[in-house]
Amino acid sequence: MAELINQASGHRDREERASELLDAKLDVTDLTGYRAADFEMNALTLRFRNAEIEDIYSARNFDRQIGLTRFSIAMGAAIFAIYAALDPYIVPDILYQAWFIRFGIACPMLLGLTALSYAPWFTYKHQGVLSLSMAIPGLAVVAMIALAEPPGNYLYYGGLIIIIGYSNCLWRLSYVYSSVISLATLACYELVVLVINPAPADILINNNAFLAFAIGVSIFINYIQEYQLRRSFVDNEQLRLERMRSDRLLSRSEAANRSKNDFLAIMSHELRTPLNAIIGFSEIIANQMFGPVGQSKYADYASDIRSSGAHLLSIINDILDISKAEAGKLQLEEEPIDPIESLNRAMRMFRQRASELGVDLSFRVRDDIPWIIADPRLFNQVAINLTSNALKFTPEGGHVWIDIGIDGAGDLALTVKDTGIGIKDADKERIFEPFVQVENAMSRSYQGTGLGLPLVRKIMTLHGGSIELESVVDQGTTVTATFPKSRFVARNPEDELRWSAL
Repeated sequence: MAELINQASGHRDREERASELLDAKLDVTDLTGYRAADFEMNALTLRFRNAEIEDIYSARNFDRQIGLTRFSIAMGAAIFAIYAALDPYIVPDILYQAWFIRFGIACPMLLGLTALSYAPWFTYKHQGVLSLSMAIPGLAVVAMIALAEPPGNYLYYGGLIIIIGYSNCLWRLSYVYSSVISLATLACYELVVLVINPAPADILINNNAFLAFAIGVSIFINYIQEYQLRRSFVDNEQLRLERMRSDRLLSRSEAANRSKNDFLAIMSHELRTPLNAIIGFSEIIANQMFGPVGQSKYADYASDIRSSGAHLLSIINDILDISKAEAGKLQLEEEPIDPIESLNRAMRMFRQRASELGVDLSFRVRDDIPWIIADPRLFNQVAINLTSNALKFTPEGGHVWIDIGIDGAGDLALTVKDTGIGIKDADKERIFEPFVQVENAMSRSYQGTGLGLPLVRKIMTLHGGSIELESVVDQGTTVTATFPKSRFVARNPEDELRWSAL
């Protein structure tokens, strides 16, 4: 026995070590192990308080958004070039200088930045370089304003609104970079219109009002967009970490369940061998096969030993079957069987017991019952477990009916009905769970392991059938096990001759 327990413990230790290795593998993944406070953001800069988390977010966001950023910069260059069509009407006095600024400086620099972003060494740490793509067209327009004569020098402020709005709302650069570039562009514009190429006061006030409003709205929208991106990052990380934690718990649970099933299987196999010997030798003594026993009480004791051993063996068999079923290892050994003959043998086992309990046991066949393809042992197990339950919970003077027939759907229905204690509605599903009985363990009036009905359900599932239970407290319970008609087969030819002879 000690060797058996050591064997099961060794298997359990191996499962635990495997679970610990899995935990170690998960714990090195990105953000696992960080506290919730590490994910807090600075309200002004929106940076995470933990520098490593900030780096991870920035890298992920850059990799996800770099394609859109490149496209936006290239499209910005195209749009900036297209607006050259307005130059002959707004700044005709500096037309060639304006075109040189557009096509000779700004557009090549924007396209150059786009090409530079494809360099192997270019990472999220170089976002500051990409932010120049916001400054280049803005400063180009400011340069045109500085060179143009009235009214062109104060009409092109509208170009700044387009550039700043476009840069802030479409490019997924850092909110801080875009804000700094926007404010720096505004400062350069103010220097030009106030000092280098002054504009009339009323026009200056009008332009500044619209430009300041456009910059403020653009920065606010960019702030909200980045805030939502960062919050989405945090939520996704928390969800991922919870999923990882759930996976670890599931792995541990499955390991524990496998260990339990392996232990039950080992124990069941090992205990059945000595129990069979105990039952066999006690039966020899009880039947006095080799001569009379000196004292009659010894024969009675031997009968008690045999009865207790048989009961313990049935429990062990149930444990073994239920553990196999839970592990998906309970296999059907199918063959054609006669349900009536199988039930007759089962009923012979219970008639004496029913008589001792003072319960009226009756068996009825309603229809011409076909043979079915089933596992003979498990079919008997269904009948035995249902009948045993019915007798156990039916008081003296009660009645148990065993009924077999064809139901309305054409399936084979085995029904066991009793006038026992019944089951509450709240407990009807619980009794199909292993090792569960509806009474409190300290006040249980009826002995048992709680494996009968769970095992029956698993057996019926393996056969493609079902089990249904109806019960009323203090009135009785009806349990119906249904085998599908797809399992019907023609009666054995030898049996046909036997029935004809009868």
